[in-house]
Amino acid sequence: MYLSELFLQSLDGNYDTNTALIALEICNKELCRRMDGVIDEIDCIRYFFCTDENGEIIEPNVRYQELMDFWDVYRDFDDEIPYEIKQNMWILQMIYEADSHRVFWEKERRKRELSQEQLNSLNLICREFEEKIGKKELVILLQERTGLQVWERIELKGFDGEGPVPERDFVENELMKLFQSGGIAVLVVGRKGLTPQRLYGYSLSSSGCEKLGKKEMDSLQNKILKEECPMAVVRGKFKYNYGIYVVENK
Repeated sequence: MYLSELFLQSLDGNYDTNTALIALEICNKELCRRMDGVIDEIDCIRYFFCTDENGEIIEPNVRYQELMDFWDVYRDFDDEIPYEIKQNMWILQMIYEADSHRVFWEKERRKRELSQEQLNSLNLICREFEEKIGKKELVILLQERTGLQVWERIELKGFDGEGPVPERDFVENELMKLFQSGGIAVLVVGRKGLTPQRLYGYSLSSSGCEKLGKKEMDSLQNKILKEECPMAVVRGKFKYNYGIYVVENK
């Protein structure tokens, strides 16, 4: 049975935490059964992705999609499940690991499609993100019929010199999409309610990147800092960005 269907069947119409935990354990056991003997990173990549003769990812396969469909039906319960229990869930580790590989593969593919000017602009933006000190959030705005609207809110990780992390690959992907669709990326630095937050804006398009001036940023400030948009937060979340790592063998 498809993992998402198994989860919903196991809930049996009950949406309390205990029932969700039991359903999670059932799906975890089922995935462990299917992946028996598939443990190391290379084997896991081949399990969830179509690969070439060198083991390089060509594209996600149907097992990857099944895992992400499970995440879509489970994720609303995730905050309710104790961390110490989630640590031992192989299925949650696989969601994080598989989507990390998918995001990295997508990032490298998109980079090959960029012009040199666009690639230089991406590197410039990322360097400027690294240089800013404090809590960082990326806000992406897209042009809609009613004007610019907040599309994504992403808590920035991997831009403080601690080394590459999947969350940074995710952010670079979202920035590269703007070179195709056009849009505005705003870096917000600082914590809400403390010292005034600092905003740095960039307009991205197929022709490259242009920094926004003070007048343009002033016109966007209320929308970026005060407008509530829960879906923007959902869109800005890496599939499984809690970094759960299983501490026991499956």
